[in-house]
Amino acid sequence: MNSLRRFTSLCIGFSFLVMSYTGILLFIAPKGRVANWTNWELLGLDKTQYTNLHVSFMVLFLAGMIVHIYLNWGILINYLKNKTRSFSLLTKEFLLAFGFNLLFLIGTLYYWSPFDEFLNFEDDIKSSWEKKTLSKAPYGHAELSTLQEFALRTNTDIKTLMQKLTRAKLQGVQEDQTIADIAKLNHYSPAQMFDIMNAQPTTPTLKEGGGYGRMTLKDASSTYAFSYEIAVKSLQEKGYNATETSTLRDIADALHVKPIDLLESLKSSTTKE
Repeated sequence: MNSLRRFTSLCIGFSFLVMSYTGILLFIAPKGRVANWTNWELLGLDKTQYTNLHVSFMVLFLAGMIVHIYLNWGILINYLKNKTRSFSLLTKEFLLAFGFNLLFLIGTLYYWSPFDEFLNFEDDIKSSWEKKTLSKAPYGHAELSTLQEFALRTNTDIKTLMQKLTRAKLQGVQEDQTIADIAKLNHYSPAQMFDIMNAQPTTPTLKEGGGYGRMTLKDASSTYAFSYEIAVKSLQEKGYNATETSTLRDIADALHVKPIDLLESLKSSTTKE
C-alpha cells in the first residue's frame, strides 16, 4: 500500500509540473489564428502540441487525484471533523477554503479586480505576438482555405497565385489544396506563403443604404478587414463597451453618428496592415 501511495504521489507531482509548464506557455502563446498562420513554435513544439500535452497530463493528474483520495479517505474525512470529532461542513478551515475558491470563481467570471488586470495582462501578451507578425491573415483561419477559396476571398486571380507559387518552386500547388497543407509540405508557414502570393485583401466600397447597421461588430471586422480587438478598445475610449454581438446600429446610436460613418471611422483607424 505504501508503494502505491508513493507511486501515486509521484505521478501527481510529475503531472502537476508538466501541467504548470504547459499552462504557462499556453498563457503566453499567441492566439490560435496567429499561431497557425505563423507556425508558432517554442522549444520545438507548436501550440497544438502544448495543448495536447496539457490535456493529457490533466487526465493523468485527475486519475492520480482520484486514487490519492481513495488511499487517504480517512485522513481527508478528519479534515471535515470539528473539535468534538463529529463530521461537519461548517469547520473554520472548510469555510475558508470554500470561500477562497468561490472568490476566485466569481472574481474571474465577473472580472473583479485584481482578476481583470491579470486577464487583461494575458490578452496583452497574446496580442503582442500579432503586432510582431509582419504578414497578417487577410481573414480568420485563411490557412484552412484551398487556393481556390483563398483567391475568391481576396479577389485574386487563381492562375496568378499558382504561377507565383510555382515560380517559388513550391511543391503540391493545386487549386483544391489548402494553404496549410501546401505550406507544411514545403516547410513554410502560411504567412510566408502569403508573402509569396502577395495577395492583398480587398474590401467592398461603402455606400449609403448598404444596411450596415444590421451587421455585428465582429462580422464587420471580418468583412472590412479591420482589427476587432483594436476597434473594441477604440470604442471603449469613446465610452461604449462593445461585444461581438453589438450591431453597428446600436453603437452608432450610442455615439450619435450614422452606421456608415462609424464603419468608415473603424476602417480608417483600425485597418489590419
